[in-house]
Amino acid sequence: MIRRLVSAAFVALVATPALAQDFRWSGSATAGSQVSIHNINGDIKVTPSASGKIEVLGVKTGNSAYFDRIKVDVQQTSRGVTVCVLFEDNDSYCDERGSHSDNRRGSGNRDFNNLAVNLTVAVPPNLMVAANDVSGDISVRGAQGDVRANNVSGDITLEGLKASSVQVNSVSGDIIVRVDQFTGRGDLSFNTVSGDVTLEVPRQFEADLSMSTVSGDIDSDFQLVVNGTRSNRRSIDARIGAGGRRLDLNTVSGDVKIKMVN
Repeated sequence: MIRRLVSAAFVALVATPALAQDFRWSGSATAGSQVSIHNINGDIKVTPSASGKIEVLGVKTGNSAYFDRIKVDVQQTSRGVTVCVLFEDNDSYCDERGSHSDNRRGSGNRDFNNLAVNLTVAVPPNLMVAANDVSGDISVRGAQGDVRANNVSGDITLEGLKASSVQVNSVSGDIIVRVDQFTGRGDLSFNTVSGDVTLEVPRQFEADLSMSTVSGDIDSDFQLVVNGTRSNRRSIDARIGAGGRRLDLNTVSGDVKIKMVN
């Protein structure tokens, strides 16, 4: 019996460090300010907050031998809240502009070949969202206000938005955006080098748009009134409805589509 109790206690002690690798933070920010998220390797998932607070969960995955090399840091600034994934041994730091490193040699960067940090951030509806990643998928659901998303490698999916302005940029990945309601007439911009770009908007949507692809097709559920002479199967300047809002959808290798929200 004593041996079993000792064994159980040993298992509990061994398991505790693994559980401690998760990062959790909860706080608030002034209405209208921004939650800015910066990751290097791993996914970013933004969801609506049920508590009215900003809630951050960071989960390390991969080779646990490297877990002590990275951390998640949260900074509250005059602009709002900034969430960063940082190297512990790389003189890196986080401020209102994102993550930075004073070590130009970038020692420790190789460690990200062995692990990743997946970030889940719950955001109240009165805050703007900016998600930035190097290698990983970005998903944003139910955000309101201005939304920004940028990555190098990975898909970007935004859905259930109530937004004025949306800007999305990727190098290698698909961009899928669904806006259920527009709260202003801010500009919309969606650009990727290798991947499809799909935008879903309400039937009442109006915009002056530019759509282009080098290797792919252009498709629209809306009637397009072509501006000038620039119109072919790979590039078009046109207007939807009365226009007014600026919309850019561009890819080099992939399809470009504008769809009506059902």
